[in-house]
Amino acid sequence: MYSSPNERETMHKIRKSLLMSALAACLVSGSIGPTQAVEVVQVPAGFTITGSGFGHGVGMSQYGAQGMALDKAKYTAEQILTHYYTGTTVDSISIPNSNIRVGLYQDKVFVALKGELVPGATSGGGFNITVDGSAPLPISLGAVITLTTVNGLTKVSSGGVTIGSGSKVTISWTNTDTVINIGTGADSATAISALGIGTCIRDLCSHRFRYGTLEIQSGAFDDKVVDLVVVNTLRLMDEYLYGLGEVPSYFEDAAMQAQAIAGRSYALKKTATRSGCNCQIYSTIRDQSFVGFSKEIGTLGSRWVAAVNATIVGPNEAKVVRYKGSVISTYYSSSTGGKTQPTSEVWGSAFPYLVSVDDHWSQDEGVLNGNSSWTDTIDQLTLVSNLRAQGVTIADVSSITVADNYPSGGIKTLNLVDSAGNITTLTIAPGQKITPDELRGVLGTKSTYISAITAGIANVPASPTVTAKELTSVTKVNWPTKVIEPTDFSFTGKVSPAQLGATIKLQRKISGKWKTVSKATTNDRGSWSIIWTEPSAGNHDLRITATNSKGTIATSTKRVVMAGSIVTSAPKTAKRNSAVTISGSVKPGYSGVVITIQRKIGNGPWKNIGTAKTTASGKWTMAHSAGSKKTLVYYRAISRDARLGVVTSKTKKTQVK
Repeated sequence: MYSSPNERETMHKIRKSLLMSALAACLVSGSIGPTQAVEVVQVPAGFTITGSGFGHGVGMSQYGAQGMALDKAKYTAEQILTHYYTGTTVDSISIPNSNIRVGLYQDKVFVALKGELVPGATSGGGFNITVDGSAPLPISLGAVITLTTVNGLTKVSSGGVTIGSGSKVTISWTNTDTVINIGTGADSATAISALGIGTCIRDLCSHRFRYGTLEIQSGAFDDKVVDLVVVNTLRLMDEYLYGLGEVPSYFEDAAMQAQAIAGRSYALKKTATRSGCNCQIYSTIRDQSFVGFSKEIGTLGSRWVAAVNATIVGPNEAKVVRYKGSVISTYYSSSTGGKTQPTSEVWGSAFPYLVSVDDHWSQDEGVLNGNSSWTDTIDQLTLVSNLRAQGVTIADVSSITVADNYPSGGIKTLNLVDSAGNITTLTIAPGQKITPDELRGVLGTKSTYISAITAGIANVPASPTVTAKELTSVTKVNWPTKVIEPTDFSFTGKVSPAQLGATIKLQRKISGKWKTVSKATTNDRGSWSIIWTEPSAGNHDLRITATNSKGTIATSTKRVVMAGSIVTSAPKTAKRNSAVTISGSVKPGYSGVVITIQRKIGNGPWKNIGTAKTTASGKWTMAHSAGSKKTLVYYRAISRDARLGVVTSKTKKTQVK
């Protein structure tokens, strides 16, 4: 109930105003009937991607190496390596006292350290701290120290008390039964908690390091934040490899030895100090996965250590992979889709020893490769966001198709279609908006060996900003350049810009007006195909039109000439008064075509000598007398059938003897 007459009058005016506005809207829309629902365009909520392999696919396939070792041929480590690195040799070279600086951690606020014993040991566990070359400060077994950055320097604390501060802190130990446990965190308590409460035991010994020395330093290291990096310096030839966690320790000896040699060769090429980690090599898959002592203390870890040792031939001599006498960067990945990828496909530069080779072994069931086939999913929002981050301007994705693959099997071209049918073609290659390595990140897949991309069951509303692009041209039409037979003919072409669902018409001009002969729509590559069925013989003026929501475009008029053909056969010689068989065929092979056979004697005129009709296969034949005189006789066939047009065969001659 209204509280006053003024309020009642006000509400009456409001209702009247709303009624007039609604009526005006109905008139504009052309209807004053029931409200019509607006169709909401939908796109898939996500996509399912199936494929095989794991990693970039360049160089040695780790599961492929395992397959070769298991093969009935029992390939050796040397044979495995020379297969995956074309034209190389496996050689023993001198590696005198060569250390490598391994970047364990970067961008850390707090680091905690604790000395522990190797499982089963009775002594050791202590270590020394040296700050900027000062006298070593001993830290006993089980004691915890923390490090953080204060005013650009690395502060070392124990039990909440500062025990040193400087630019660089070095951790050293002499007892090989000592392992250093490292924890990191946003504060001291979190870093200490990350150390765990137990001691190092088999298969539960992560973030422990046994060999060499540790270096903790404060700095910006490629960003604007001054924080900590942790570097482990140790002997490359063996100590570094003992901690390489790249393959399972249950692998065959030959496969593990191949991995050890490849890992050593790769590390030998890393000589420069990298500013982001103050190291030569990262401990992650950015380079090689270095997990420290947990590798050799894990189940079957002794087998891995034995495999490394088997590749060492002397105190300072070990096996490496070389090409023409030089150690190479032995890139490798977990597995492939059946062939490795050359560096030219993945990174651009071509190397003669990093080409595509057979890797069917990584697909063998016996190698227990969990990524011989896989399925991943990605949602619409993440996909569009990832594409935009790579500079691909797209508002939504209605479908994705693999348009082309490299010879290795990796994706070369992807077609993306938005909700308006606009097609974005992505070339996946070095130097393009999305490289093969980047594609794995964009799609969230394990490799680029992708066999199918399908839309999920659920849908979500499409982006309201998507509209079809105006078509500018119809290209690559296979217009005939010579006379063609009057039989079904397939016209193909593309529209530009590429678009899915554009209406394509083949039109013929009849009595000055364009008549549509056939229709088709463009596919997810912007391509189309139209079949003109049962065209008649004659001259035809044709064009192709393409239509979308923005309008229609057309090609220029093309003259297409269609005509059939006749083939005539006659004997080269014949006896006087003998029966001569004249035969032939028509193309297309129509039935019931009336053929008029003509003869010319010497230089005389052409005369009709009979007719024949074609069979169901388009063939015809006629018997005729050679005549009583010795002379040269010519034969030809003519058809005026509307299906073929007026056509005449080539002349055949018969010498009557």
